[in-house]
Amino acid sequence: MQAVTGLHGRNRRLDPVDAQILRHLVRDARASYTDLGLAVGLSGNAVAQRMRRMEAAGLIRGYQALLDPVLETSGVSAVVLLRAAIDADATVIEEGLAALPEVVEVLDLAGPVDYEVRLRCPDQNRLYDVVQLVRALPGVTATETRPVLREVLRR
Repeated sequence: MQAVTGLHGRNRRLDPVDAQILRHLVRDARASYTDLGLAVGLSGNAVAQRMRRMEAAGLIRGYQALLDPVLETSGVSAVVLLRAAIDADATVIEEGLAALPEVVEVLDLAGPVDYEVRLRCPDQNRLYDVVQLVRALPGVTATETRPVLREVLRR
C-alpha cells in the first residue's frame, strides 16, 4: 500500500485497487461504478465507497469535460513564465492569479521559473492587460510571455 497525502494534508492509504480505479477514471471519468467494478474486480457499490473516500481525502478533486480545441476558435492563448522574489508570499501570488478569469492553469515549478501560467483571452488587447495585471502582483519579479501557436496534445 502506498501512503499519499491528499488535498488539505489528509493522509490516505492508496492500495493497488484504488490506484487501478484512478487509472480508469483518468481514461474515462464518465465510467459507471458498475463498469469500474468490472474492471477492478469489485461491485459497483464497493467502487462508489472507495471513490467517496478518495474524494473526501482530496485525491479526486473533481471531474471535468475537456473540450476539443477546435471549439476554442476565437481568442488568444499564451503561456506566462513567472519568476517571484525569494521572499514572495506564494499565497498572495496564487490567489492573485486565481482571481483572474483568463487564467486557466497555473503550475508551480522547480528551477529558475517559479510558475507557468496559461491564459485564454478574447483578444490581443485583453491579453496585454492581463499580462500587465500578472506582472503587477506583489512578489512577481519577472515574466516572459509566449503566445500559443497551436495545441498539439491535451489529455
